[in-house]
Amino acid sequence: MSFLVPSVRLSWDRIDAWLRVYAPASYELLAPPADPDRIEAAQEEMRLRFPADLVESLLCHDGLLKWGNLLPGEPPQPVALIVDHWRMCEEIAGDDKDLREAWGPSGEPWWHVRWIPWAHGDGDAQVIDMREGPEQGRLGTACHDGTGHFGDGWPSLAAYLAEVADVLDNGGMVDGCVPYLTRDGELWWSFEDDADLNGEPLTPAPAPGREAALAARAGRSLAELLGPPVRSAGDGVAVIEAVASDWGVVLPADYVSVAAAYGDVLDLRLRVLLRCPGPACVRGGMEPSAGGRPVRALARPALAGRGAAVGSHDRGRPALLGRAGGRYLERVCVPPGVG
Repeated sequence: MSFLVPSVRLSWDRIDAWLRVYAPASYELLAPPADPDRIEAAQEEMRLRFPADLVESLLCHDGLLKWGNLLPGEPPQPVALIVDHWRMCEEIAGDDKDLREAWGPSGEPWWHVRWIPWAHGDGDAQVIDMREGPEQGRLGTACHDGTGHFGDGWPSLAAYLAEVADVLDNGGMVDGCVPYLTRDGELWWSFEDDADLNGEPLTPAPAPGREAALAARAGRSLAELLGPPVRSAGDGVAVIEAVASDWGVVLPADYVSVAAAYGDVLDLRLRVLLRCPGPACVRGGMEPSAGGRPVRALARPALAGRGAAVGSHDRGRPALLGRAGGRYLERVCVPPGVG
């Protein structure tokens, strides 16, 4: 089943609206739209056409006015810095086959001429893959000291921005990160349980859409929320109670009746209802962790493409990585206090 991805402009409109209300200082970091002539000139220099969703994004915001943690990945860059980063990587890779050819578990090179570094920071880039083929336009990561990675990316920039907008509105996580607010009221993406920034506590960001939906559902019964039953409760009650007895637990009667009536579709409907990002399920329910909270299986390894898993991919080529990384770091100056 395929789903229609919202337009980039719609997603940026949602992100902008959220920032204006809940993180106005972060909203002020967004640059105005890019000059269409500069976008065209960039494509001519890079000798490739930008995908429509990147052009649309740049016509919403030409990156950021200064560094900010506004997205769960790398910060978006203006057209000029996209070209600068692309040109730098091209110069570093040069005619070095070790940097141009695919290798390792990811099956990707260190750099490819048809990667667009639309967002970058701290040495790594989130790139749009414009190589010919069915996956053209997908997002991945080009690490400064490793190979490219696309297995933990998105099929398009539009899909990525739509997910960001949806999580800001409705809660959840993107690439293992959740949105917080700093003490100064700025948006800050971090790991789910990493609610501290330089010794200052981070506050979970509001999720207005989720809060409104929960308020609307508050007066409705579980049966109303789940929709028509798929079968009569009948014998299912006895089966569920027998299983519960084997586990040594006592289930509430209303839960037993609902579970019996909805059977195997109960967990799926609850996931849709609660917008759960894929819990591990046991016998039609959520497997509790030692702390009593649901175990959640991330759709992607947390920030695997942003350097966290570099060692596992780069084993066996220390000389290559040292050479490429050294060339890169000679050209990149990471601002102090950023990272």
